[in-house]
Amino acid sequence: MKKILIVDDEVSFLLSLKDGLSVHSDKFQILTAENGREAIDVLRSLSIDLLVTDLKLPEMNGFELLAWTSRHQPQLPVIVMSAFGTPEIEARLAKMDTLQFLEKPLDLEMLEEGIFNGLNAGGKSFIRGITLATFLQLMKVEKKNCTLKVSVSTRSAYLYIQRGELIDAEYGALEGLEAALEIVGWDDAEIEMDGVCRRQNDVINMPMEHLLIDAFKRKDEAKEQEKAALSYLPSEIDNLLEPFSPSPPGGKNKSVTPVDAIQKKISETLTKLAPVQEYAIFDEKNLLQSKNPGICSLENVDPVIFDNLLNFLGASLGFGDYNYIEFNSVNRSRYLLFQGQQYYIMAKLKPGSRVQQIVEAIKHNMKQ
Repeated sequence: MKKILIVDDEVSFLLSLKDGLSVHSDKFQILTAENGREAIDVLRSLSIDLLVTDLKLPEMNGFELLAWTSRHQPQLPVIVMSAFGTPEIEARLAKMDTLQFLEKPLDLEMLEEGIFNGLNAGGKSFIRGITLATFLQLMKVEKKNCTLKVSVSTRSAYLYIQRGELIDAEYGALEGLEAALEIVGWDDAEIEMDGVCRRQNDVINMPMEHLLIDAFKRKDEAKEQEKAALSYLPSEIDNLLEPFSPSPPGGKNKSVTPVDAIQKKISETLTKLAPVQEYAIFDEKNLLQSKNPGICSLENVDPVIFDNLLNFLGASLGFGDYNYIEFNSVNRSRYLLFQGQQYYIMAKLKPGSRVQQIVEAIKHNMKQ
């Protein structure tokens, strides 16, 4: 039997939906979760056929839940219970691989229709997954602050969002508006979300709706140009063409280092080390990659500020590059900042910890 997971923080609302949908108990089973973390636990343990979620959730909000599904279960059909943006953007997104939107207060009949469309692989009004453009539009609606790491195959880029507006972007040698217009058009993008905007200055200065429309137009024009160019190719040459994967701006395709595996080992090591109370791992772009389970007071720390200060002191005082630094706060909490390869690692330590042992454990895992 098909399984549907509905996520909302209002228990009475969940019970009313479950009761209203019980007439279809012979067709699908309704499961519920009250926050994003509960939802991920369910998604990890059971095979879910459709996700229905609100955006405003405790502990882990709907945006983080959607980012997780985009990365780990990209084919999962999704219905978001939320108001949407402009009709023009909605019409454009309707033609793309996107999700369904249902406005609150929810109409049970519309939800039933959406569920059946989502469970039906041939449903015309429902298309699987969530696109980057859709995700950005959701950011706009909810006026979110965040940094997104967007990956497609070997390409990675960064989008910086402040109060729902895209203020900066970075992809290879491209920055600002040019980078944003390139990135937004990517298909099948994997999205990682950091709940802090790691840029302050708005260098794009364009409303999100206009940027998305311009990106769609650019993508459509590129497809038309490609189609026109191919129409001049003889079929014999066309058959000889080999698949081509474009290099990122600024150089040739580079071999991919298994950074996820390294990060996972470091995270597992820090979790097991008794002296480590909390930890947060950031990449070279200052994006949070991993943290200790539960509450983490370090996840909003900006390690680049420390890095810049330490490099300045190193140059000024002549002691060269630093490897790690240990420091105490005014309340006698003890901290470690380690910089190695493509990672910054911040850790809160217990009193009396032997920092060198922790550093050696981190170095060992970076060599794997």
